Amino acid sequence: MAQQSLESKKGAIVGKLKEAGASGLGKGGLGIKDAKSLGARALKALQEERRVANLGTPKKTRYVLAEFYKPLELACGQIEANAKKASSSRSGILELLSRKDLEKGCEGQIRKKVDEAIDWLVKEQRLLRFRRGRSIFFVHAEKIRGAAVGIPSPEPAKTVAAEPVETLPALAGVDRRGIRAAYQRLARRLGYSNVEISGLRREAGCSMDALKHFLLDESRQGRAVLTLGDWSVSSEETRAGAIELFGKPHLLVRLDAE
Repeated sequence: MAQQSLESKKGAIVGKLKEAGASGLGKGGLGIKDAKSLGARALKALQEERRVANLGTPKKTRYVLAEFYKPLELACGQIEANAKKASSSRSGILELLSRKDLEKGCEGQIRKKVDEAIDWLVKEQRLLRFRRGRSIFFVHAEKIRGAAVGIPSPEPAKTVAAEPVETLPALAGVDRRGIRAAYQRLARRLGYSNVEISGLRREAGCSMDALKHFLLDESRQGRAVLTLGDWSVSSEETRAGAIELFGKPHLLVRLDAE
């Protein structure tokens, strides 16, 4: 009987977290006030089963379902958003951002991934890193490309140079609008713009081959950004969505506005 009660409570917690989505809930939102209560035991069991994780801290909790526990992706999204908000001064001099500027809005487990996220964004050439004396500053790449400083805009065609165009299937029959709508739904639900390609295929309900060709074509047109992701901790399903570019598997994609 006690086991049934525990399972029932676990189901109630999962239901609340499913409704909360990427926003998650603290212990108060889950109705847990006593550390020895049935709810607390159910929550602990869900964490041990890796169905639920805490994106926050022990004191300021933010529990989410495992599918929303993506601290690195969330850190990348927040940091890039902070970098994009920075504007040029009236004199035309670009505003240089410190690490402290970039980490604004990152809390809990997301904050712990700030350094890794910055390194990732620099490697993907979405952040540019500068050194002035002993200090390090950053600028979002879009703030510089095409500006008077003379750094050229990237050529989208280079992104797909590793994929011979003649080997790609025709785009006829691909529901471009449907895939983009699926991407918007998934990004809103997850709370970040870099989504797993395998997850997008599941959301769009299309074949993986068709989706990969669509994403390569969008990348060539400058409307999609493919990024590596963390292969070492990815599931087989996630790895199945990998798009090979320059000898490396890219697991994530961000679709920009047309």
